[in-house]
Amino acid sequence: MDKNEMTAITAVVISSVLFGALGICNRYFHDDCGLSAIEIVMIRLTVSALILFTVLALFDRVKLKIRKKDIPFMVFFGVFKFLSDMSLFYAQNNISLALATLLQMTSPFFVMIISLFIFREKITISKLFAMGVGALGCVLVTNVLFGKVTANVEGIFAAVFSGLCYSLFFIGNKAAIDRGIRPVSMLLVATVVADVIAIAFSDVGKTFEAVSTPTGLGAALALGFLMTLIPYYLMTWSSLYIGPTILSMVSTLEVVAAAVVGFVVFNEVLDVPHVIGLTLVILSIVLINVRIRIGYFRRRDKYVPLLVRRGMAPDRVREYHER
Repeated sequence: MDKNEMTAITAVVISSVLFGALGICNRYFHDDCGLSAIEIVMIRLTVSALILFTVLALFDRVKLKIRKKDIPFMVFFGVFKFLSDMSLFYAQNNISLALATLLQMTSPFFVMIISLFIFREKITISKLFAMGVGALGCVLVTNVLFGKVTANVEGIFAAVFSGLCYSLFFIGNKAAIDRGIRPVSMLLVATVVADVIAIAFSDVGKTFEAVSTPTGLGAALALGFLMTLIPYYLMTWSSLYIGPTILSMVSTLEVVAAAVVGFVVFNEVLDVPHVIGLTLVILSIVLINVRIRIGYFRRRDKYVPLLVRRGMAPDRVREYHER
């Protein structure tokens, strides 16, 4: 393993930890400031959109040029970005951070299922095995197997819904690449659209008051920049030097990071069934993620590295391998 590969793996670890720490800022704004999930999403998206727009305006203005015919398409899938973020933040405030992150990360399963109908992909034994392992893991981690769901049911459904919406956003990103839309343009428009929706349903005055304090401003910058744009960039850069298998395996550390944050910061407890369930779902996510990445690479002679994981990759993948 050369120096670039080691550096790339380190970058994936850092990005996974940053993603896994989202719950710290989310719960600060929810518990200490009394903000709703939508208002917290507004903070995250506003900071991300402003920073991304500023960077592009200063260093790469050509990426700000968007074809009119692509706007409806980008707006449509931006709605799913909003729904995914809002559902995840709602889930994090109602169930453990580890469980919320884990269930949201099942989005590759939805991608695979939807692809069966949209892209006519075949059902294989390996796909069924991965889905079975993931389903068993979800049963264990929610305690359904023992007839007692210990987690908030609404929170569980919100996390799963977040995974579904993210999978639809991922499919939209994949379609955008095929339409010739620049990835960073899709990212910016989707973020702005999602932000506008969040603003429409938020108490802007209350939200502004929450971020007007030094602590609130720091949490807002951490949420929108440190825990959003930075890990997106690190994931994308890493995909240039390591393969999809390693990338998928290492990126599942996000669940571990969320579990550690929940345990250390919020005194959340994980028992044996939870740990076994987490392990099984992580294994199934790796299997499905790898198949999606490699399968798309073989069909298109390219693959979209980060879109399988987060759907918001900075335009730094060498224009997707100099396409």
